[in-house]
Amino acid sequence: MTITKYFHIAKISMRNVFAYKADVFAHSLFIGLIIFIFINLWQVIFIDPNNAIEGFTLTMMIWYLVLTESIVTSFGRLVEDMGNEIQSGEIATKLTKPYNYLLFQYSQNISKSLFRFTTTFIVGALLTLYFVGPLNFSLTSIPFIIISVLAAITLHFCLMALISTSIFWLEEAKAIDFLYSKIVFIIGGMFFPLEIFPDWLASISAKLPFSYIAYFPAKLFVSFSLNDFFKVFLTQLFWIAVIITLNYVMYKFIISKVQIHGG
Repeated sequence: MTITKYFHIAKISMRNVFAYKADVFAHSLFIGLIIFIFINLWQVIFIDPNNAIEGFTLTMMIWYLVLTESIVTSFGRLVEDMGNEIQSGEIATKLTKPYNYLLFQYSQNISKSLFRFTTTFIVGALLTLYFVGPLNFSLTSIPFIIISVLAAITLHFCLMALISTSIFWLEEAKAIDFLYSKIVFIIGGMFFPLEIFPDWLASISAKLPFSYIAYFPAKLFVSFSLNDFFKVFLTQLFWIAVIITLNYVMYKFIISKVQIHGG
């Protein structure tokens, strides 16, 4: 299999995104509403915007939330969508095609994800600029933050794909999608930085892959350090490699068990 076909799949998917861009913007506006609610909530909690909670000022906390929301919600309900394909038997048709099913899903969804991430971040950034103000950070950190965000989105997909393939046994997409999202919300640090958690929970969360989807990229964004970037990025690559390996083993096992008849 050549990589070119997946590039073309991503291009076609991007065209479809622009054909239905109103749906993406509606999603971004909804996330913007959530961010607006959190802005008001954190403003009450901080009282004095110049104070810091566990090293996070009000400005840092809101910008942190903007990035975590943008990353975590970028794939939409991929687990549920892939689960529905498995439950309905539609996957049998796709397994007959001349491509790897998981790579097809990544190529098809990465364009949508990046576009959704961008629009959500823009909406959240505009709200935050208006109500809270700009974040003090160096422009030279932007390329490193983008790299970490791309790795976070890829890791997010890998975990969602692994969970989706498990639906062959669990047979319930919505429940497992709900459970995974809540794990990322809490243990992944989407809503709150890990510093706010009790020490024992923060320590456990920091060792799990979920925190490298939300917490660590967002922490780099609001408090950048080149040394921290290399630690985070290398750990992200490690978890991506581990989850890809698990996906490969799972996928091969499934292919060996699925029987496809007809053309």
